[in-house]
Amino acid sequence: MVLIIAILNDGTIMTISKDRVKPSPLPDSWKLSEIFATGIVLGSNLALMTLIFFWAIYETDFFARHFHVTSLNQHNLSDSKAKDLDAKLASAVYLQVSTISQALTFVTRSQGWSFTERSGLLLVAAFLVAQLIATAISAMASWEFAGIGKIGWRWTGVIWLFNIATYMLLDPLKFTTAFTTQKDFGKGAREAAWAAEPRTLHGLQSVEVKMLSERHTFRVINIMADEARRRAEIARLRELHTLKRQSGVVCKTKGIRY
Repeated sequence: MVLIIAILNDGTIMTISKDRVKPSPLPDSWKLSEIFATGIVLGSNLALMTLIFFWAIYETDFFARHFHVTSLNQHNLSDSKAKDLDAKLASAVYLQVSTISQALTFVTRSQGWSFTERSGLLLVAAFLVAQLIATAISAMASWEFAGIGKIGWRWTGVIWLFNIATYMLLDPLKFTTAFTTQKDFGKGAREAAWAAEPRTLHGLQSVEVKMLSERHTFRVINIMADEARRRAEIARLRELHTLKRQSGVVCKTKGIRY
């Protein structure tokens, strides 16, 4: 099942290269401490939610009581059905891990709320196809070589609801981690913004950023970014040509062959 997760999820991750990304209108820099901290926090949260999910279906009848699904509680089954129970548990955990781990992509690709920043259609389509395949495998497949058993469509729906609830916690965790990893909780950055832009003292948006976001579409900003890259390359070539010409003048003056 790990191999199936790798094939489906890694195939989807490849579509990020065609994702819809909006370039930053202002200079930016790598925030490695924030990246590492966010990865640790979100990864630990997903691992914890998987453990909670497994405990809830293996030790309790919570989902069976509230959603009227077949109980997977070990205390309600006889020893003769223990093998069948293990196969169904493996299938349920597989779907839970596969879906939420790939949905994490939409959280990490966005700076704000993940559902307000539209991702590329290719990425969304790849996610839906991969997880529909994973859902069908859990609902209908009983593969002895993989150690999984079919759990039915009702159980897969319950797992999707559990993962949606888990997903709603990821954005607040991302914001909290980004805030707490800043030095003095971002006090220096706020003071610099207040000094540069008095409007922020009153909680208003910076004029430059506001005008840029209001007057320019996604396509125009991409064109501006391409033009900036071309201007930077032209400037680099001009400096290289000037340096080469100056070196030639110096060498000729001193009689040095080059």
